[in-house]
Amino acid sequence: MVRESTEILDHPAAHKKFKEHLKNRPDLKTLQDEAKKRGYQPKDTAEETFAFRLTTKASGPVKAPARARGASVQDVEVELVGQSVTKGRNQGAILTCTVKAGGNEETYDFYLEAPNGHFERASEWAVEGGKVVEAHSWWSAWIGCLRSRCASTCLSALFQCTGTWTAYFWCVVARCGSCVLKCAACSTCDCSWWCRWAVGCCDR
Repeated sequence: MVRESTEILDHPAAHKKFKEHLKNRPDLKTLQDEAKKRGYQPKDTAEETFAFRLTTKASGPVKAPARARGASVQDVEVELVGQSVTKGRNQGAILTCTVKAGGNEETYDFYLEAPNGHFERASEWAVEGGKVVEAHSWWSAWIGCLRSRCASTCLSALFQCTGTWTAYFWCVVARCGSCVLKCAACSTCDCSWWCRWAVGCCDR
């Protein structure tokens, strides 16, 4: 048996969490600086910051496979935190997603751009070797996961939700619930045994 709980942090708490990550994660700061170079303005307010948390708990310890190393785990926590940046009608967001279980942790910092607010045509950027490069990983894996695993009634949210990225994610979470965060975790943990039991496997 697996139990899940979803927490939506209020705007002030989300803003505080994002500022902490921005201070402690150099890649996140690099991505924000890149957005500024492209003419985007950070919307550094509590109302334009979001943070969602999902905790999954197994009824008993989940042991590592025979050929894998690591202590047993029982809880997986995923946290998706981000802040909107804008340039006219173009919508951007600086995000970080972290998945934890026992002593295991996987974090992915990235930057999303939606030209003219068309979220379905979003591009993704990440830091590799100290440089900002276009990535084809988290966003495509997340969209694919939602389409294959979430209820069909929520999928229209991918095309109907509008506004800034903060408004978009709030809207999608409101319509799709915890499935959004399970897909975020799936897209981040990269099929590792310690998180796969809780969130599945996505190809990113």
